[in-house]
Amino acid sequence: MPRHFLRILIALAVLCAGAVALAQPDDRGAAETILKEVEASPKKDVAQEMVGRAKTALDRGARMRSAGDESHARMADAVARTWAEAARDIVRAVEVEERANAARRNATDAGTQAERERALLEEAIAQTGRVRAQLEAVERESKEQPARTSMTGADGGVSAPKKTPPAKDAGAK
Repeated sequence: MPRHFLRILIALAVLCAGAVALAQPDDRGAAETILKEVEASPKKDVAQEMVGRAKTALDRGARMRSAGDESHARMADAVARTWAEAARDIVRAVEVEERANAARRNATDAGTQAERERALLEEAIAQTGRVRAQLEAVERESKEQPARTSMTGADGGVSAPKKTPPAKDAGAK
């Protein structure tokens, strides 16, 4: 029974070591994937220095790995991943900034258009008020004047009494 227990214990230790090895991120693969993503971006020029440093660290890690220095190779891979992530973050920041600038321009254009429309609306309201005032004035004038019955006279139908010459006495002279 102790041998069987020892075998189980060794098998568990091997499984745990394998799980730990799988749980550790592959910095080299992650760095290479991120660098491909950055290289595919139209804004890759802003991160060229960081991409260069990441590639240098990947090369250094490969040389160390080929020399048998796995621990330092992992460190170099981690450095490469850090530079690659920084490059990706810079590219994303530039893209987000451009979208923000476009949104700001669109908002400014919308604000300007709203101001123009507001001015046109205020002008239309003022014009409506002037027309309404003119209509009210015309209605008041028509109520204040007497109704006209005839248009025969030049003065609107009302004529002044005619003066008759004084009668001459036939025997006065």
